[in-house]
Amino acid sequence: MTIKITHKIKSYSVARADATGSNAAPAVPEAEVIQMHERLQRPEVLVGSTYKIKSPLFEHALYVTINDIVLNAGTPHESRRP
Repeated sequence: MTIKITHKIKSYSVARADATGSNAAPAVPEAEVIQMHERLQRPEVLVGSTYKIKSPLFEHALYVTINDIVLNAGTPHESRRP
């Protein structure tokens, strides 16, 4: 979240940890992490995507591949997980 400052800053102070004011940042809800509990064997074929990253900081391009595993292939409960 950004706040645009439209006037000059005349003074400042450090907020105390015990102070509860209206300027306090709202609590960010934590993401629900789903742990895979099944014992999975590496499949013969991995589905995924390869991305090419070019930066002026590097002489060569970087290639990043993110592979997905397909769970319950061929069933109505088929899903892809990275």
